[in-house]
Amino acid sequence: MRSLLSVLCIIVFLPTLANAHVEFEPPWASDEGTTLQEWTFDDDDNPAPPENIRNEYGEAAALITVGDLGEGWLHSLPGLGTQTGLWDLGSGGTIVLEIDNRDEPLPYKEIWLQVTYYMDISQPPIVDVPGATFLGGETVIVEESGIGGWYLDLSKWRMEPNPSHETIILTADPSWGAVIDQIVVNTICIPEPVSLGLLAFGSLLFLRKRR
Repeated sequence: MRSLLSVLCIIVFLPTLANAHVEFEPPWASDEGTTLQEWTFDDDDNPAPPENIRNEYGEAAALITVGDLGEGWLHSLPGLGTQTGLWDLGSGGTIVLEIDNRDEPLPYKEIWLQVTYYMDISQPPIVDVPGATFLGGETVIVEESGIGGWYLDLSKWRMEPNPSHETIILTADPSWGAVIDQIVVNTICIPEPVSLGLLAFGSLLFLRKRR
């Protein structure tokens, strides 16, 4: 009986040991004009295509440059949690994301950027989205481990007008470096209010005809 209970306890607690990634999903994630790019860095490809992508407008890639004292791609960091598929960027290393998007002159685009990283002495990466305005964000802890932990930063951005391509730059701290586990980018291109009104009007006419 004690052996059976031990097995059941292991099964119950398996989810807490698994390599689970926290993600925020925008309320518009599946709407028209949206894209999704998710990098989990399962191997050392460089440039790295996203492991998960939903983008009818083109492609996406991450170009990684490793700085001083960086170890590059690692499967994991022993003793520092369960996260796997990591880039140790070293001091001043970068990850540059290039993402194709909707090629129409729309008023603006919103971007949700999620970055999971390890923080002890190493620091969160510095984020730059050229041409975008920072709207806000939040930070959550993914996993406590060692003398630090894995954290996820969500930052929200707006670009006006909507460009057909965006570049996102993550730069490691120049002194203490950065270790990146996962990157998720959601985007939505917002049409003109008139277009939205016509779409709603068309839907209303369609419903009336069905009646």
